[in-house]
Amino acid sequence: MLDWTDRSPDATFDLHGQTVLEALANAERFLRAQGKARRGGIVRLITGRGRGGGGAPIRTRIRGLLRTLKQSGSVVSDYVLEESEGSYLVRLAG
Repeated sequence: MLDWTDRSPDATFDLHGQTVLEALANAERFLRAQGKARRGGIVRLITGRGRGGGGAPIRTRIRGLLRTLKQSGSVVSDYVLEESEGSYLVRLAG
């Protein structure tokens, strides 16, 4: 049986070009909307890897958001940082 991370995402949201606060608000809005439309679905959040060794503030804040939404149990069922480290694959709550 395939692991959920082997499935192609149902939707993708690219956070490039947004400030950290914009990315956080828009990612949460996207996840909540997708959670209602695609219960149990898989989505990808593209955060980027950060520029030239300066860290990845969006990725770090999105990880915190995903952790919070997973703990609440209502939106996110699970998530993984993908191999490229520039995106998260997220399993929505079913």
